[in-house]
Order: sequence, then structure tokens, then C-alpha cells
Amino acid sequence: MDNIVLENISPKYFTPKDLEQSQIWKKNITFQKGKKFLIVAPSGSGKSTLATAILGTHFQYEGNIKYDQQIVKNLHLEKIVENRKDGVSLLFQDVRLIKNLTISENILLRVFNQDRKKFIPIMEEYASRLGVESLLNKKAENCSYGERQRSAIVRSLVNPTDFLIYDECFSHLDMENKKIAFSLINEVSQKSGSSVLFFELNEFPFEHDYQILHL
Repeated sequence: MDNIVLENISPKYFTPKDLEQSQIWKKNITFQKGKKFLIVAPSGSGKSTLATAILGTHFQYEGNIKYDQQIVKNLHLEKIVENRKDGVSLLFQDVRLIKNLTISENILLRVFNQDRKKFIPIMEEYASRLGVESLLNKKAENCSYGERQRSAIVRSLVNPTDFLIYDECFSHLDMENKKIAFSLINEVSQKSGSSVLFFELNEFPFEHDYQILHL
């Protein structure tokens, strides 16, 4: 997938705050593969609504979202799900790890039906970078929220899609861990050629070169 295109998008059942000032709602926006975006979206602006719409989990919006030239609303569910393997992924704000699986089992779900053995060294390297390597054999339900959040970031990167979307993925991390996680996401996405879309309540309090859009 080379582009995700938003054409005159607006939520169907509610009006976001500052709709007219938004740089995304009711605009034509193209997210190109390999480009980096920070979408600043205060509470009530429809941040999660937009993130999940881009993923294709709902169609409660006016306008169109396109994967390249394909209108997402017109795709069969099987095709939308297939796109989540390689095209677009979302790290949800509530991380969505399966509680009774170990951290490593959760992470390796991201490789689908590929040979998991070849992904284990990658998983271990990224887990070490984020300080969760010692948790790989621990069940997700026994980890803190911050630990689960860092583990979910590893999961998103172990087999990266063309478009990596993060909905407040640093919300339970201290500043040092935010910087480490941000650096790893940048490094992996650059290597894979992926685009990154961060949805955040505020701009990052550290230096970066992402294009900022206000929702």
C-alpha cells in the first residue's frame, strides 16, 4: 500500500470540537508511504474515531477513505482484514493484548502464519531495547499497563505494515521510555519504509521531524 487518502471525511454522528479549524476533517489529505505524521488531537476531536476508521473497523463517517485507489467502504471485510497483515495496523489506546497469553505469544501473533522462529531474535532485540525482555514469558494480565504498552509497541514493529498508526501509545510511559520507544519506532519504520501516524493529545516534548497536523 503506497497511500492512504482521506477525502472530505467527517464523523457521521457527532461534531468534533473546532471542526472548521481542523487540518484533517473535511479536507483532502494523502498519507504517503514512508512519510511521518504527528496528528495532534485534543479530547473530543474524534481522534480514536479517525484512527479506527482508517483501519477499516467502522464506516461511521461522511466522505471516503482510500487505500491507494480502493474506497475502503466498498471493500469486502476479508480484503480489509487482509490489509491489516501488511498494509495498515493500529496500536489501540487500550493496547489489546490477550490477557491469558504471555507477552511473547501476544507479540508473535503479529507474524500470522509465517515461521515464528525467524522473528524471535527480532522480538528479543526490540523487547530488550524497550526494557521488557524479562517479561516475554510472563502473562499479559500480570504486567503493568506501562509494561503492556511497551510490549504492544514491540508487537507493532516485529512485522511492520506499510502504515503504522499509534493512538496515544506513550500515555503510560515516563519521558525516558517515551524517547526510547519513539527512537525504535523511527528506526524500524525507516528500515521497513513504513509510514508512521501518531495520534497524540499534545505535541511531543522532544525534538522530531514529523509533519504536524491538528485534528
